[in-house]
Amino acid sequence: FHQSPKLQDIIETWNINTSNWCAKHIYKRCRFLGNKSLSQLITMLFLATWHGLHLGYFICFFQEFLYLFMEKGASTNPLLKQVSNVLPKSVEKLLCWLYAKLFLSFALVGFELYTFDKIMYIYGSIYYICPVIALVIISTNTIFAEKISSDKIE
Repeated sequence: FHQSPKLQDIIETWNINTSNWCAKHIYKRCRFLGNKSLSQLITMLFLATWHGLHLGYFICFFQEFLYLFMEKGASTNPLLKQVSNVLPKSVEKLLCWLYAKLFLSFALVGFELYTFDKIMYIYGSIYYICPVIALVIISTNTIFAEKISSDKIE
């Protein structure tokens, strides 16, 4: 998992036994909700509670959910596909690897520092860069998804 260019791959191989248990006993049991993202969010909330009631755990796992949501939508984003087509594959792989390491490290700050003040001090010192990038990409994913669906209707 050290060389993976996707956050999803890193998370799936991080703690395999726990991931499998959560997938089987929490995520799949939330199917009745009819929404994979909501099932994933509930699983993340369970994991945060499992680790303890420190706010940092909840911040960490919420960011994990946010970044995975962003990554899932980014795979169909036409703007990002155009950028990908221009870059040499080696540069694209390097950028994806850097993204995965940066965003995972950013989320893990909350896991290590526990308290809101300490976490926000560190995040503020680097201008909340990862959540800002994630929200921008999620916004463009949404805009393009709406544009593509309206083009299909016409």
